[in-house]
Amino acid sequence: MKNLTSHKGVIAVLGLLFFVFAFADKATAQEPAIIDHTCIDLTSIPTEWIESAKENLWIGYGHTSHGSQLTSGMNALESYFENGLYDWSHDGGEGDLHLFEGDGYGDGYLDHDCGYTGWDDETREYLDLFPDCNVIIWSWCGQVNGVNLSSHYLQPMEQLEADYPNVTFVYMTGHLEGEGPEGSLFNANQQIRDYCIENKKTLFDFADIEKYSPEADTNFQEYYANDECNYIHPAHGTKNWALDWLVFHQGEELELISQHCSSCAHSVSLNCVKKGIACWFLWARIAGWDGLNTGVHQSLSENVIKIYPNPATDILFIETSRDIERVEIYDIHDREISNTNNLSISTTEFNNGIYILRFIMKTGDVETRKVIIQH
Repeated sequence: MKNLTSHKGVIAVLGLLFFVFAFADKATAQEPAIIDHTCIDLTSIPTEWIESAKENLWIGYGHTSHGSQLTSGMNALESYFENGLYDWSHDGGEGDLHLFEGDGYGDGYLDHDCGYTGWDDETREYLDLFPDCNVIIWSWCGQVNGVNLSSHYLQPMEQLEADYPNVTFVYMTGHLEGEGPEGSLFNANQQIRDYCIENKKTLFDFADIEKYSPEADTNFQEYYANDECNYIHPAHGTKNWALDWLVFHQGEELELISQHCSSCAHSVSLNCVKKGIACWFLWARIAGWDGLNTGVHQSLSENVIKIYPNPATDILFIETSRDIERVEIYDIHDREISNTNNLSISTTEFNNGIYILRFIMKTGDVETRKVIIQH
C-alpha cells in the first residue's frame, strides 16, 4: 500500500508539472492568429494539422444566415475533395471534424448570433452541458455597427475566456454593407481587429475575406462593396467581383469547388468557398499549427519569401533568393504608405495594425504577404 500511494503521488506531481509547463508554454508562445483574405491557399495547410483538428477539436458555432457562409464553403470542400480530408459533421463522426451548429433563429443550443442579447449566456449553457467542447465561435448578422462593442461583445468574451480557460474563443468581424471605408461598419470591424491584435486573440476576419478577390489586388470595400460582392465600378456602375472572377477563371480549382457550393446565403458561391478554406486555416491554427507554410510565415527555400518577426515591433527582416526590385507597403485601407528596396524595414513609425507587403520582382511578378505591426 505504501508503494502504491507513493506511485500515485509521483503520477500526480508529474501530471501537475505537465499541466503547468504546457500552459506556461502556451502563454509565452501565444500570438494573435488573424484569419483573413490571405488564408485561402488550401495546399499550404499541412495535412497532419487538418487531421489533428479533426481528432482534437469540438467546435460550437452560433450563427444565423450570414454565418452559414462558413459551413456552406466547408460543405463545398467536402463535396469536391472525395478523399475525406475535409469531412465534418455536427456530432464528430469517425473521420469528421466535430462542428456543432447552433439552432439559428430557433430556441435550441447556441441559437441566434452574437448580435442578440444573451449570446454569452447561450455559450455558458452549452459549455456547461458539453464540457468536451473546446472551441466557441459566434458570427454577426448585420449588428456589429449597431451595438456598444465593448459592453456587448468584447467584455463578455473576455469574461468567458476567464471562466473557461481551456476553451478557445474565436472573434469575428461583421459582413460588408456597402458603406465604404469611412462608414460605421468599417470602424466597428477595425475596433475588433485592433483589440484582437493588441490582446493576442484569434480572429476570423469575415469582412476582410469578402472584400478581396482571390488575387487580392483590389480592396473592393474602397468601392463600397457589400455582402453580395457587388461594388461600384468608377466607370461601369454596379459590378460583382465574385461573379466576374468565376467567369474569367473557368476550369480553375476555386471555380470548380464553387460549383459544389449549392447555396451561399446573401452572397456568391466563391465568397463562401473562400471562407470555407479560411475555416480550415482557423481549425489547424487552433489545433496547434504555427502557420509556417502560409503566405504570412514560410520556411526559407528556393523561390520563397520569408518575413520575420511577425508580428514585428521595431524592424522587419526579409530573406529570399529571388530578385526583388522593390517592396511596397500598404495599410488596411489599401493605401501605399512606403516602398523600399531594402531587405530590412524599420517599423518604428508605423501604427499598430495589419499591413500588406507587395513584392515587385525584377521579372515583373508580384507576390503579397501580410505582416502585423505590434509595438
